[in-house]
Amino acid sequence: MNEEFKFYFSVKKVVVIEDAQNIKEVLVHAKIKKGRNVCLENEFPVRITEIGIFPVPKAIAERVEDPILRRILPFELKRYIKPQKRFLEPGDYS
Repeated sequence: MNEEFKFYFSVKKVVVIEDAQNIKEVLVHAKIKKGRNVCLENEFPVRITEIGIFPVPKAIAERVEDPILRRILPFELKRYIKPQKRFLEPGDYS
């Protein structure tokens, strides 16, 4: 199922949420291809807490129409962020 989509991610911005303690919000730019066609290119927020990594479901639901991609994208975002979790500091990344 994953073989048909190719995911390209990059971190655009990291912000510490003021209201909550130890929660970072990472803005991830995603470019998703199916074959040679780009089927989605957008930015998605992902929250990092002490408990884990959580893509924002509302943002995914609003921006992704394909139901298969809507199911796969949160797992791919988590897999992308997990190795970087300790090193993400607040700021803009280009």
